[in-house]
Amino acid sequence: MSRQWRLTVIGILTVGATSLASTLTTAYLMRPPASSAPALEPPPAAEPGSRPPIVRIAPPRRHAGPLPKATPVRPLADEVVPLR
Repeated sequence: MSRQWRLTVIGILTVGATSLASTLTTAYLMRPPASSAPALEPPPAAEPGSRPPIVRIAPPRRHAGPLPKATPVRPLADEVVPLR
């Protein structure tokens, strides 16, 4: 076997080993967490009447007046369009 083929085979094996190592590392890091401890139950929900009352901080804003009327826009056309 010539020296060139040996370097090619070493390069292919290096790429394969790197790919295998990164795949195994990713699989290890992305595994689901172990459930060794028993799952804790969520705390009981509070009763609906136990919340503090809602207090309004600022009065609602009033509209300053009627909205301005929209101005008609002329159509962008090369011919005259009659008004209806």
